[in-house]
Parts: sequence; structure tokens; C-alpha cells
Amino acid sequence: MRTASFRYFFLLLIGFSIIFSNGTPVSAALVTDIRFWTAPDHTRVVLDLTDSVQYKGSPIENPPQYHLELKDATLLTKKREVDVNDPYLSKIILSPLGKKKVKLILHQKKSLNVSIFPLKPYQDKPHRLVINLVDASLEKKEIEDRRKQKEIRTKGTKIVVIDPGHGGEDPGAIGPKKTMEKDIVLKVGTKLVHLLNQDNEIQAFLTRKGDYFIPLGDRSKMATDYDADLFISLHTDASFNPDTRGSSVYCLSLSGATDEAARILANKENLSNFLGGVISKPITNRKDEIEPILVDLAQSDTMRESFRFAETVLEDLKAVNLLKYSSYRQANFIVLRAAKIPSVLIEMAYITNKEDERLLNRNDFQGNMAKIISSSIKRYFK
Repeated sequence: MRTASFRYFFLLLIGFSIIFSNGTPVSAALVTDIRFWTAPDHTRVVLDLTDSVQYKGSPIENPPQYHLELKDATLLTKKREVDVNDPYLSKIILSPLGKKKVKLILHQKKSLNVSIFPLKPYQDKPHRLVINLVDASLEKKEIEDRRKQKEIRTKGTKIVVIDPGHGGEDPGAIGPKKTMEKDIVLKVGTKLVHLLNQDNEIQAFLTRKGDYFIPLGDRSKMATDYDADLFISLHTDASFNPDTRGSSVYCLSLSGATDEAARILANKENLSNFLGGVISKPITNRKDEIEPILVDLAQSDTMRESFRFAETVLEDLKAVNLLKYSSYRQANFIVLRAAKIPSVLIEMAYITNKEDERLLNRNDFQGNMAKIISSSIKRYFK
């Protein structure tokens, strides 16, 4: 966190020295960084800025490109080219267009739907401009493929959806040695799905297979599309106290959190939408906002089944790591709002603890964690 902040302010200082070099202040936002992430159905490009900007975009058909003009903006360098070479983009070019304009050219490999939206500063994130380039046909196919699982699955087969938390713009918690939560949970999630799919009576799917961000609501919607029998969101915990360590399990709450620690954790996890780049309002724990969404949950045995699985996995987790809490906790986790699908959130260990971080980076620990959760799932279904 400190490294990112230092880098950002360092860029600011460089930018200000350029802006004021002729003795006359120029009111222009500085483009400090450009990043991209590739998902199965889209590529996301993010520009970091020192201030908000006005922008105007236009598609070019042959060859397929998207041109974006930023007004009242400037660059640190004369021109910048970024090779992408993913399924959707080949190259990104940033170049100055006059004194206070910047042009962004996205060289596409096919025609794509483009959506653009700004994000205001949040925590260590500066002003951002997010550009999503979506393959609409593939996006539709992905949804259809998930829903087809309901029809083609054999009788008695259980479907499990594993959700590696965070991703893309949102790294999640970061350890003392800069280990990122988003990387660890994807590794464990991939191992877990592989183990589950060796059982003929279970089909397992990941919400994300790479380093990209999926909005929290879309993750639980994927479980609904699959008509899943169980949804598990994988995370690593964090604390200001470096000595805090251990595993814990959380379920959704229909009202308030079971304790202050659970409430704080839920608020932190719910902030993923802001860090990952989603336009939405802050999440609160107000009952009148939660209740309409959870009517189906309250009228079914989904909550009871979530508790039953939480107890099962807690009992098994003791074999691979210390337990932070011996019983499950509850709070308002957006990602667990999959109506009629038992859902839990597992915090595998504290990535901010040196020993837990060391374990999380070990391949054998990741494998054992996947094996234990796999075993818990099978025990739960039987």
C-alpha cells in the first residue's frame, strides 16, 4: 500500500514539474498509468489520472479500432505504446493531441462493444477512467453455457461453484512480502475445482479463471445460472495486528452481524466493487435495504444448509491450520446473496501474518487446503 502511494505521489511531483516548467500553471489532468486485464469475454483498460477529465469516444470499423479523446489532460511522455496481444486487443497507444488533449487508440482484433465510465478517488486509488471492450456474442454464450448445465447434468450430480475473491484492479489483502490475496485464492480455487471434478457425482466451476475482476453480484448470479447446490467464496484475511492468524468461515446474515469483527470484514469484502471498478453505491447493513433481496432466503432452508456446511468445513480446517474462530460468523456479505443456494465465505488464513503468508505461498499448503475443502464438500453432500 505504501509503495503504491509513494509511486503515485512521485508521479504527481513529476507531473507538476512539467506543468509549471514554463511558469504558467496548466489546468490539466495528468495520465499517470495505464493497465489492462483480460477476461473470457472482455478486456478492461484502466487509466490512472490526477483529476477527472472530459472524454469523447468514436469507433473505427476498418481496421477495428476505438479512439478516445481526453480533454484537459496531459502525458508524462510524448507517446506510449503498450502491446496487449490478447483475444481482443493487439495494442494500446497513448499520445498527446495538442497542449491539453490526449488521444487513446485501442487496436482491436474484432468489433467490440465499448463502455466507458469514470471512478472517483477511493482509498489509495486515484481518479480512474475505465474502458470495457466486450465481445457481446461470447458474453451471451457464457451465460447460455452456464444455464445449459441444468439440462445436461446427470441425475444426482451436484454442482459446486468456487469463487476466488478479488482479481484485476482489486488485489485483495497484501502480505508483508507483497503476496496478493487475488493470486493465492485463484491457485487454491483451481486446485479445488480439479479435485472435485475427479468425483463423478460432482461438477465444479470457477467464477474466474484468471486475473480479472467480476462484480460481487455477478459472482452469485453465476451460481444461480449454474443452478448450483453449493457456492464457496475463497479469501485470505487481513489485520492491523501482525500476530493475528488462523482460518475462519462466514455465512450471510439476514439482519445484523454476529459481532463487530464480522461486520468490519463484510464491509471490507464488499468494497471490492469500488476497488475492482464498478459503479455502485456503498453497501450498508440497513435492514430495509437488505430485506427485499433476501426474501427467498428467509423463506427457504438455504440459511440452515449454509450453517450446516460452515460447521462441516470448520471441523475439517483444523487439520491444516489454526482456527481464528471455532464457530462460523455472520454478516452482510454481498457475494453470499445467492437465493436458494447454500453459500459460505472461507478466510483460509491471515495473509498479513508472516507465518500464514509463508504457508499460503507453499504449494503443499495450497493443495492441502483444497483437499480439506473438497473433503468437506463431499461430507456435506452425503
